Parts: sequence; C-alpha cells; structure tokens
Amino acid sequence: MNDDIRFIVGLLGQIHILHRIYVHRALSATDIYFGQFPILEYVEKHEKCTQRELADTLQVSPPSIATSVKRMQKTGLLEKENDENDLRRTRISITEKGRAQMNQCRRAFDMIDLQMFEGFSEEETALFKEYLSRVIANLTTDEFRGKTMFSLIQTMTNEKHAQLRGKEGSI
Repeated sequence: MNDDIRFIVGLLGQIHILHRIYVHRALSATDIYFGQFPILEYVEKHEKCTQRELADTLQVSPPSIATSVKRMQKTGLLEKENDENDLRRTRISITEKGRAQMNQCRRAFDMIDLQMFEGFSEEETALFKEYLSRVIANLTTDEFRGKTMFSLIQTMTNEKHAQLRGKEGSI
C-alpha cells in the first residue's frame, strides 16, 4: 500500500474524531444525544408523524425508534398524542424545548462545519466533495447502497454488540 494512502486514511480518522469531539461538546449543552438529532429534525419538518414513518425514513428498526422517542419524551423534547382517526396509532410532535435545543445544536453544527472549511474556495470545496463521494462509492457495496448515515450507525452498533456477545460466549 502506498504511504500517501495510509497517511490520508489516518487524516480521515483524525477528522472524524475531531468532528465527533466538537459535536459531542455541542450536544452536552442540551438534553440531546447524537442519534436523537435526526429524529428531532424529521419531526419538526413532519409534525404529527408516526414512529413507523420515522423508522422507515431513518432506516432503523421500529423498536429502536420507540426507545428513542420514549427517552425524548422523558426529557421533554417530544410529545405523543393519540391519532384521532385511529386510536391504535400515536402521533409525534416536537415540543418548544425540543425545537429550541435542536436549533441550538443546528447553529453549533453549522459553526463546526464552517470552521472545518475555513479558507477553502468554492472550487476546492466542490473538488473535495467529489473526491469524498468517490471514496464512499468505492466502499459502498450492495449491502450498504441506499443506506442512511443513521442506519449505517445502527449496523455498526449491532455488529459491535454481536461481536461482544460472541466473545462472552467463548469465555
């Protein structure tokens, strides 16, 4: 393997870690966890959506969404109400607290993104986008094609838990 490629892969890892540190710091000032932000954004844009719609859009399991929504209700970010046409179904809405904290995070995330690309011209940004898109295309097998970032994170988490269960069973 070319030393430049190893170096670039190391740089990508460092970018990922630095970005996660800044995002974690932004989230720590709120009641929002990393995986909850996309839920808040979706619910804000699709007021009175169902958990099934959330699960389908984010490409995660309905139980995972149910757990997240329950936690977000407890912290006052979301609220649920019965569907007036179908009492078996509930509708999800964002609270004022949820909207305020989501907007706080969005502003912080935008500042992080601007910091990352400070000094880049529009042409350089476009080229960088093209290069990263090609890297992603090279890594995207049929298994991952069309997946959202949220569902990729769930896949990674599920595999990590399966690996840990496998190690526990071999002791």
